[in-house]
Amino acid sequence: MQLVPAVLVVCSAASFGGDARAWPFSGLHPVGTPAVGQAAWASNGIDAFVLAKLEAQGLQPSQPAVRRTLLRRLYFDVIGLPPTPEEIDAFVDNADPTAYERLVDRLLDDPRYGERWARYWLDLARYADTAGYEGDPDLPHAWRYRDYVIDSFNTDKPYDLFIREQLAGDEFEQIMGAGELPEPPAERIVAMTFLRLAPFTEPRGDESRHELLSEITSTVGSVFLGLTVGCAKCHDHKYDAIPTEDFYRLQAFFATIQIPPPERGDGFQIGGSIAAAFSRDGESDWAEAARERYRRQREAAKKYLAKLKAEIAARVGISGESIVNPRASAKSDPVTDLILSNSDLVSREERRQYEFLSTRDRFVKQHLKRLQPVAMSLRHSFGPPYEPGVPTSRVMLRGEYDNPGKVVEPGFLSVLTGDQSPAPIRLDPFKRWPTRSRRMALADWIAGPDNPMTARVMVNRLWHWHFGQGIVRTPSDFGQLSGGPSHPELLDWLANRFIENKWSIKAMHRLILNSNAYRQSSRQVNPQAAEVDPDNRLLWRFPRRRLDAEAIRDSVLFVSGRLNSEQYGLPIFPPLPGDMAETVKYSESKWDTQHGPEGRKRSIYIYQQRTLTMPLMQTFDALVCDESRPRRRSSVTPLQALALYNGEFVNEEATHFAARVKTVAGDDVPQQITTAFLLALGRPPTDAESTHMQTLFETYDSPDDALVGLCRILYNTNEFTYVD
Repeated sequence: MQLVPAVLVVCSAASFGGDARAWPFSGLHPVGTPAVGQAAWASNGIDAFVLAKLEAQGLQPSQPAVRRTLLRRLYFDVIGLPPTPEEIDAFVDNADPTAYERLVDRLLDDPRYGERWARYWLDLARYADTAGYEGDPDLPHAWRYRDYVIDSFNTDKPYDLFIREQLAGDEFEQIMGAGELPEPPAERIVAMTFLRLAPFTEPRGDESRHELLSEITSTVGSVFLGLTVGCAKCHDHKYDAIPTEDFYRLQAFFATIQIPPPERGDGFQIGGSIAAAFSRDGESDWAEAARERYRRQREAAKKYLAKLKAEIAARVGISGESIVNPRASAKSDPVTDLILSNSDLVSREERRQYEFLSTRDRFVKQHLKRLQPVAMSLRHSFGPPYEPGVPTSRVMLRGEYDNPGKVVEPGFLSVLTGDQSPAPIRLDPFKRWPTRSRRMALADWIAGPDNPMTARVMVNRLWHWHFGQGIVRTPSDFGQLSGGPSHPELLDWLANRFIENKWSIKAMHRLILNSNAYRQSSRQVNPQAAEVDPDNRLLWRFPRRRLDAEAIRDSVLFVSGRLNSEQYGLPIFPPLPGDMAETVKYSESKWDTQHGPEGRKRSIYIYQQRTLTMPLMQTFDALVCDESRPRRRSSVTPLQALALYNGEFVNEEATHFAARVKTVAGDDVPQQITTAFLLALGRPPTDAESTHMQTLFETYDSPDDALVGLCRILYNTNEFTYVD
């Protein structure tokens, strides 16, 4: 049989579906699963489509992954953490033929699932806790959107509802009478933070308004429709059938949005907030308890700071003469100067206490602000006579805010609708609120079952996040530059199933995770397949992948036994490495370093500061978002090895990992080695590894130091940071 290069298979679907429009702009049509030679291998429709492509190339799928490997893959994929040795043993020894399917269901119901999968959406939503630009001002209420996303994934909120809440959470209720506007539920007010998460600098009038609306339009187009509509802001799209006029027709849906004015005293003028009560069960009580705790902390700090300084002064015999220190301010005293000088006379712990106590006033004020029952949201203008009415929307020639052209009405993309007719917008019967319902009209069109893009784009994102590359390799660009889909029929079959399952994301997870395509081994044992399809686009094996930064950090803490499992809540501020910590410690930094358990929550809760990414996270390609990020790079660099071997974080956790091992295994060295391997890698050591590690122990003077060294080595193995 003559082999056809895989790239021809990838690009052969230009007009799939029989629609007059080219794929992906053609409508969704029913798709039947193909006939395959190895019908027994196809556990569901996914397998039939994958196998059909493989058989057409004379290829075979890989063998199933061994149970231990599959379990570790599934845990990291669904909840972002490794299984415990007890969970591994329970699964490996379980003879129930439905054990795997039941485990998939259990992990999807695990609240840690939302923490794992919300991170992917936050990348798309360009989530951050600061606004960027000069000064990088704090966005004190952005964290509530992060918690909204976690909650939405955990409760399996239907994706079409998820879309509507983020685009038009304030426009759900129809106005049928002459009464006042209804107040939206708090959750939906928080959801609309999505529209305000772009970097923002001090306002410049009409120019800032234009840039704000343009950024929202571009983001909505790429995130929900998988199209780079932003490329049509200044000229017709160079590759896709998106004219400039369509960009501004789409932008017109957002023309009546109103951002609350900034609070008095806000020098950055980044916009205010909207009242949104804490609505999750127990959240209001949690917030009040946190406020009271911070108030007590601020009051206690004054007393303990004076006590700490008095103890240091008495111990070192400080008089009134100040010690010269370039970081000391004119208001500093001799003890403060001594502490800031990094003198050996002050211990690391005393310096850490001083850092915490002396910054309470500033940081507690900021934390209390974060705990206000408000959201960084927006609304529609109330319209005349209270606020401005519906503005005239125009094409802005060359994308310039002060160069208006043709007048346009709100409208959907003509490449999908076939014309440029104005969109129907349902106003209230009395037309009291002409500014209302525009965003809901857009959201209803995007989330409607007849829109061919929305379901395709989301199931392709899920496929990308499960397999490392999408059926369309550019998840936010389905246009000409995407290279086309590898399995167009499969993508449409999945999109149809998504809609049939009432837009349930968990239903799509189950479909993918229970497929034999997902359960394949990652071993590359077929030279013919590697030659025909070197990029594994046809999925003849499971792709081996490096863990993302969040999973690496969380796993280090999980294995050491120190991961704080508390969910939701304010951003956390884990300790920064020494050089960076010294740089920000005594400045007007926003980083309230937390050395205790609160700083060891999962990585999704780390404060996302646009001008300061934690080095460990940045080293493993987790940058704080400035724009929507549909996929991350996965680099391999020397800095990663240095971060895991020399980094303060990993070295500190290695000592706690060793203490955990010793608690379980006692002083028995072979048992310590076995326990450490089971905790870190999910398997016992081989005979060769066990012998080698016992030899390692003999090179140390102290058995405890040797155990710490072993734990550090395991943190640095490829097997710890990669999933097969």
